[in-house]
Amino acid sequence: PVVSKRSACVVCSSSGHSKQWLMGFRFSFTRYVIPSLDRSHAGFYRCIVRNRVGALMQRSSQVQVAYMEGFVEGERSQVVSQGEAALISPPQIHSFPRPGITWFRDGRKIPPSSRIALTLDNTLVILSAVAPDAGRYYAQAVNDKNGENKTSQPIILNVESDVSECFRSVWLSTLTTDSTELFAEHPQFVKEPDRHITAEMEKVVDIPCQARGVPQPDIVWYKDAVPISPAKTPRYRVLVGGSLQINGLLPDDTGMFQCFARNLAGEIQTNTYLAVTSIAPNITAGPSDSAVIDGMSIILHCETSGAPRPAITWQKADRVLASGSVQLPRFTLLESGSLLISPAHLSDVGSYTCMASNSRGIDEASADLVVWARTRITNPPQDQSVIKGTKAAMTCGVTHDPSVTVRHIWEKGGAAIDVKSSPRLRLDSNGTLHLSQTWSGDIGTYTCKVTSVGGNDSRNAHLRVRQLPHAPENLIATLSSSERRTINLTWAQAFDGNSPLIRYILEVSENNAPWTVLLANIDPEASSVIVGGLIPARSYQFRLCAVNDVGKGQFSRETSVRKVPKMEKKNVLLNSIEVAAYNGAGQGVYSPKVTEWTLQGAYQIAFRKNSSSITSANVDVLNPSARQYTATGLKPESVYVFRLTAQTRKGWGEAAEALVVTTEKRARPQPTSHPVVPQEEVQARSVLLSWEPGSDGLSPIRYYTVQYRELPDSNWTVHSASVNHEASSYVIDKLKPFTSYQFRVKATNDIGDSEYSEESEAITTLQDAPDKAPTILSVTPHTTTSVLVRWKPPPEEEINGILLGFRVRYRELRYDRLRSFTVRTVNSPSANWAELTAPYSMRNLTESSLTQYELDNLNKHKRYEIRLSVYNAVGEGPTSSPQEVFVGEAVPTAPPQNAAIQSSTATQLDVTWDPPPVEAQNGDIQGYKVQYFDVLQLDPKILLQSKCTFVKSCSGFNEIFFYSTAPSAPSFIHFSELTTTSVNMSWGEPKQRNGIVEGYRVVYEPCTPVDGVSKVVTVDVKGSTPLWMKIKDLADGVTYNFRIRAKTLTYGPEIEANITTGPGEGAPGPPGEPFISRYGSALTLHWSSGDPGRAPITRYVIEARPSDEGLWDILIKDIPKEVTSYTLNLDTLREGVTYDFRVIAVNDYGYGSPSAPSPSISAQKVSPFYEEWWFLVVIALVGLIFILLLIFILIIRGQSRKYTEKTDSGGKVFSVCSSSRSPPRPSPGSLHYSDEDVSIKYNDLVPAESSSLTEKPSEVSDSQCSDSEYELDPSRQKTHSFVNHYISDPTYYNSWRRNVLFHSCHLTCEWLHLYYVTATDGLG
Repeated sequence: PVVSKRSACVVCSSSGHSKQWLMGFRFSFTRYVIPSLDRSHAGFYRCIVRNRVGALMQRSSQVQVAYMEGFVEGERSQVVSQGEAALISPPQIHSFPRPGITWFRDGRKIPPSSRIALTLDNTLVILSAVAPDAGRYYAQAVNDKNGENKTSQPIILNVESDVSECFRSVWLSTLTTDSTELFAEHPQFVKEPDRHITAEMEKVVDIPCQARGVPQPDIVWYKDAVPISPAKTPRYRVLVGGSLQINGLLPDDTGMFQCFARNLAGEIQTNTYLAVTSIAPNITAGPSDSAVIDGMSIILHCETSGAPRPAITWQKADRVLASGSVQLPRFTLLESGSLLISPAHLSDVGSYTCMASNSRGIDEASADLVVWARTRITNPPQDQSVIKGTKAAMTCGVTHDPSVTVRHIWEKGGAAIDVKSSPRLRLDSNGTLHLSQTWSGDIGTYTCKVTSVGGNDSRNAHLRVRQLPHAPENLIATLSSSERRTINLTWAQAFDGNSPLIRYILEVSENNAPWTVLLANIDPEASSVIVGGLIPARSYQFRLCAVNDVGKGQFSRETSVRKVPKMEKKNVLLNSIEVAAYNGAGQGVYSPKVTEWTLQGAYQIAFRKNSSSITSANVDVLNPSARQYTATGLKPESVYVFRLTAQTRKGWGEAAEALVVTTEKRARPQPTSHPVVPQEEVQARSVLLSWEPGSDGLSPIRYYTVQYRELPDSNWTVHSASVNHEASSYVIDKLKPFTSYQFRVKATNDIGDSEYSEESEAITTLQDAPDKAPTILSVTPHTTTSVLVRWKPPPEEEINGILLGFRVRYRELRYDRLRSFTVRTVNSPSANWAELTAPYSMRNLTESSLTQYELDNLNKHKRYEIRLSVYNAVGEGPTSSPQEVFVGEAVPTAPPQNAAIQSSTATQLDVTWDPPPVEAQNGDIQGYKVQYFDVLQLDPKILLQSKCTFVKSCSGFNEIFFYSTAPSAPSFIHFSELTTTSVNMSWGEPKQRNGIVEGYRVVYEPCTPVDGVSKVVTVDVKGSTPLWMKIKDLADGVTYNFRIRAKTLTYGPEIEANITTGPGEGAPGPPGEPFISRYGSALTLHWSSGDPGRAPITRYVIEARPSDEGLWDILIKDIPKEVTSYTLNLDTLREGVTYDFRVIAVNDYGYGSPSAPSPSISAQKVSPFYEEWWFLVVIALVGLIFILLLIFILIIRGQSRKYTEKTDSGGKVFSVCSSSRSPPRPSPGSLHYSDEDVSIKYNDLVPAESSSLTEKPSEVSDSQCSDSEYELDPSRQKTHSFVNHYISDPTYYNSWRRNVLFHSCHLTCEWLHLYYVTATDGLG
């Protein structure tokens, strides 16, 4: 403790850096100074030390601030009886530390004595108080830390005269109640963590920390000086005893962890550094090549290890199917890393790659998936109703993979139909079942089942055979006792001929007269009728027949003759009605007599407008036999109230009322309200549907129709179309367990049907026990004491819930069928049954994905019976049919021993071996299988392996030699770039080459004839070429079968696959018809986007074909999706050929439908006008005319000049041009050409300098022609020409050279020579 109003200093000593105090104020690296202390500074202080590794927190240091305030209470009085103990508690005072208390009475200090004592809480105790003890008592408080003292207000004690000793012992015990101080032991660690802990990511690590002390210390954990809260971070959990468990380690878990143990005696701490490491990913169980039926689900497994947990990405080619951030429809990345494809489509065929990656690296594995076209019933049988004796045909059309064989099985009522058992039955190859001469025995539900390796399917239909109804039975005629001249007829309804009755016909014979129709339209539901208005004193006979849609049935037997007596009109009185009860002991006492009068014989009907008063009603009294009344004179579009009352002698009975609307505006009823299904009414196979009726459209509701549908994709199905019109709820049964449904209702009146109501909320029926058992595929011995059971689970819809696992039941069959009977003794005399076989043992398999299981710990050389069942949360389904297996012999579990090989010839190897150990043979050895690998080192980087298999059936044979065989089948076939008329086909090398592969043979043909023709195409491919080819002569929408096999010395087995041309499901629609614009030597195609399909368009493809019935081929592959035009150069096409173009859109589902072909356009280049022949001819003629004209002008000008001779500086100048002597012209034979000239000529290459033909005289300085424009270029390369050769030859040159040349002559000669040289070059 520190005195108040002073400063405090807390010291923190540690190694490392960056110390931080939990409370503010100024601090240095090792001290924390608190100036001007007050009470708010009291508390616990900790020092946190941080560096790049983490943070540590020291044990807490307590700062206590001494203070004392005044007493809180004022003056008070206290009364005690004489002889009792007086307890005077000190007034409350706020102080730290707890002050010392001294008691005073009347200003004098009270010393302790045998009668006066002070308790631990400073209470003053006076035993056996007496009168002198009364007075004013004061408490003085002293704080020994800051020296302050305070005196309380007086406490007045009054002592009464009553003496009671009974409480003395109580107060004496009070003195010792709090006298015992608590004992506390400082915490000590029992178990501490290591100073450094290393663990892998996503693993679980336990950091130990246990302490003891009194009381038991509390354990608190910190990470980097921050308290750990398991509630906020569920991965952190404090175990019993105090240790910390961290689940699923992450990189952020790296750091300093501290464990504090605290109790009343203090606290201690320990720490450790946790380092989380990482491991490169590894695919421990990759995907395997699999096959699935179209529409079914399949899982490609991919189990990985690594730290941090690798991220899984599934790819098909370059397309990502599923990952942590990407998931395409139908492709689901499971928690285990496996890929769920649900449902699988035919387009899913291909190679799938599982790629696992984390911060340490990448690992991947691939597998191929084959999808079979699903077998489906596309033309199912329909419910039929035929007349007895006619024919019935039940169709069952199927679509299936062409390579799959389909089998039709017909059942009736669950029993298979044998069409060979009756000549009335016939089954067509297309699955149609024909029944002739139908009769009532053919009535029932027929099921068509289709089985194939491509899947199974079944459909039901009901056959009803109608016939004439039977005659009504027990037709009885009795005279009416209540009405005169009336006969009551009753009968029992007969068989309706499997067709609802339409009416009854009643005939009568009066006084033996011929039969005549009396009533021709009696209600088919009636079983009685009243015939009135008969003539008294005449006899009558009646007969009755029923009518259905087949016709009129036979008449019933005639009734006995009834004669109508004459009767006076009177009331009929029923007297002496008595009732008695009876039981097994006899009859009881009759009740008092009751007298009752029958119907007097009168009806009263009254009707009025609903808006009028009762007094305005029209009233009619009707005959007692009346059953119908017609009211006339009513006003249209009005509401009337009709009231009907019956009368007896006792008076009028209760009235029946009805409202009638006189209108022709009757309408269909309104839909019912939103139907609901209470959750408590939901069962596994039924629900209770409720609704509120809508308006009846002023016409009575006749019935309701209830529909349901399975979610998510099923169509609406009628459950009942005859729900009672008065019903507002209906039990819908025959539902599937654990299936989601929706319901809707419609009402029907005489006008028609209402709209269907709104759909109910989706409800899911409850789970039920499975309906079907698994199918045991095989039970084979695995070892001498175990068998391997393989099975196929029941269909998902038969499980009726979530599959939890399987149960395997097995028992040993103790009887021996071939030897003798077994005698069993039943010990209990009262037993009435006995178990002849051993009870089943059971094993519970909780993994629902299992399809095989090794059943072990069986007895050797025993026969066992095995059954299998599935179970869900509700219960267990039926068990499978029993499978028997003999345990005792299995495949060998060890290889042959001491295998050795020896070369005997250049082409033969001898191999020898010893049998496997006896204990591992598991039976008698029947033969051996020998495999060999022929290793051919064709390239340092390529190791070719071929593999052959030989099986020898002689167990004693242990030597074999080998020869080369044909290669195995190619490893795979893959299709890509599938369009309506073409496909790219690639394949893999054989896994066993058995030599050098020389080539492949590809054969393809349509599975069904195209336009009546089935063309088989065979293509041989060399082994050195790439393993793919483009097929372009296909027809749209046709399924083709492709087969390929490899060849070494001979052809090996083939591999085959089917592909259907045309766009797949979800592919884009056709783009708009393209049009073409042409610019010079370039064509630009323009088109518009079409339907993108189920996924966005990723690119466009342009196809081209020659217009003369050529084949379409891909011209441009990867055109960006945003582009709707493309420019191509005519150089890419064959010149002079006319082409058609079309555009195809591509998305993730494949190539879509092509657009309509573009207008045909020629690939002929359009040359510019300056390259046309006519333009060149014109230019040549113009140039020739210009040259001739120039020569003519120069010649004329030269002849008109006079050549004069002048003297200048001792020299002579004379004209050469006037001389009749012409300079000698060189002949081509005297010229010599260099190889450089020849090479340039033959290569059609013209140097840059060849565009102008120039001369370079050897001595230009000798020419003194004035105004000469010839300039000497010393850097110019000498040009080989006639002029150069001519001038460079001194013989010719000196013969006409003169000192000075006239300017005009020089120009003339130069142009002449140029013209000559040009002409000569052109000829030579």
